[in-house]
Amino acid sequence: METEKYGKYKTKKIDNLNTKCDICSKVEIVGDCQVGKSSIAKKLSKNIFSSEYIPTSGYELYPYIIKVEDKYIKFQIWDMCGNENYRSALFNLYKNATFGILVYSITDYKSFENLENWITKMKENASPNNKIILLGNKVDEEEKRVVTFDEGKQLCKKYNLELFMEVSAKEGFNNPNFVDISAINLYEEYIQLADKTDSTFINNESIALSEVNEKKRPICCL
Repeated sequence: METEKYGKYKTKKIDNLNTKCDICSKVEIVGDCQVGKSSIAKKLSKNIFSSEYIPTSGYELYPYIIKVEDKYIKFQIWDMCGNENYRSALFNLYKNATFGILVYSITDYKSFENLENWITKMKENASPNNKIILLGNKVDEEEKRVVTFDEGKQLCKKYNLELFMEVSAKEGFNNPNFVDISAINLYEEYIQLADKTDSTFINNESIALSEVNEKKRPICCL
């Protein structure tokens, strides 16, 4: 993705979860346990952060609606448990995801080393249109950093991932954040496509939002 293009578009997060949307996209957040996946999802959807660690059991769903120009885009964000016991179910669900958000902690080198296994499995199980975004979380704990920014950047380039960012679920995200950037990417594809019913934009696993449970530098990886 080209970071320069984002200023061309007007974007706005929509709080009304009953808003009728033009595009619906499934997103899965994956990665090792305790890297901050749930914190990222909650910060995006509800703008809340808790330092208390509560393991995700299976998965949780979080809505995120954004308006790009005149189009409304709904992301169904699936926060997936990092426990190995759930891996088979996780990757089965991943097959219909438009985006995979792969998270590691910059304070945990093991979580970074495990990324190559995650990427391999994600690519093996992905749909043709799937894109992977790499996030290095917990930049608010810079004094504990063990993974450098360049290491994340190089891994992104090695596997030709869509985007790499370092973020802090605790302090919030830069503007535009990674989901905004994903929405802009979908918007551009959508307006250029004649068939607006393409499954890239209308995800078959969409659910009613009423049923849903409850420093930072963007890098182009092309």
